[in-house]
Amino acid sequence: MRSSYRLIGITFTHPLVVEAFMNTQGLDSVVSGYHGTSSGAAERILGEGFQISRNTYDWLGDGVYFFQDAPHRAWEWASQRHGSDGAVLRAEIRTVDCMDLLDGSWNQVISDTYDSYLKNLRDSGRTMPTQSGGAHRLDREVINYTVGVLNESGIRIACVRAAFAEGRPVYPDSAIYDRAHIQIAVRDIAACIRGIRLENPPEPSR
Repeated sequence: MRSSYRLIGITFTHPLVVEAFMNTQGLDSVVSGYHGTSSGAAERILGEGFQISRNTYDWLGDGVYFFQDAPHRAWEWASQRHGSDGAVLRAEIRTVDCMDLLDGSWNQVISDTYDSYLKNLRDSGRTMPTQSGGAHRLDREVINYTVGVLNESGIRIACVRAAFAEGRPVYPDSAIYDRAHIQIAVRDIAACIRGIRLENPPEPSR
C-alpha cells in the first residue's frame, strides 16, 4: 500500500488514508434514521422532501441530520425545541459513499485536511471559528472543507456519520453518557434517503 496520497495540494501521510478512500467507494448499508422537527415542518417534508441544513453550528457540515437507530433521542430533541408540536420522521438511510468517522481510518484524513484548512484560513486573514456548547462551528468548517477537497479530486461523499458523546455520565465516573448517539448528515438526498414516514410518539411513562 502507498505511504502517501496527494489531493488538491494536500499530501496525506498515513497509509490508512488510502484505505479510507477505498472503503468509501461502493459501500451500501441501510440504517434507520430519525429526524426531529415540528409537526408543520414534518408535513412539508412529507409533501416536498427534505432540504439541506447549512447552519453554522451543524457539526458534521451541511446536510439533513438524523439520529441513527435512536427514536427516543429524536423525540427528546424535537420536544425540547418544539414542545407539544414536536414530531419525528423516520427514513431508511443508505450509507453509500459515506465519510464514516466511526471508522478510525478517516481520522488522519480529517487531520491532514485540517492543517490545509488552517493555512487557507490564515492566508485569507479570516479568524478561527469558535466552538461553544452545541455550536460546533470549527467542526462544520473542517468537515465541509474536507468534503470539498475530496469532491474536487473525484471522491464523492454522500453522507457523513459520527458518534457524539453528549449529556452526563449515567453514573459517577462513567464513560457512558445519557444522550450519546450516532448522527448522520446526508448531503445527497436522492442517493441516501428513502421510505420517509411519520414516527408514532412514544408511549407515556407509567
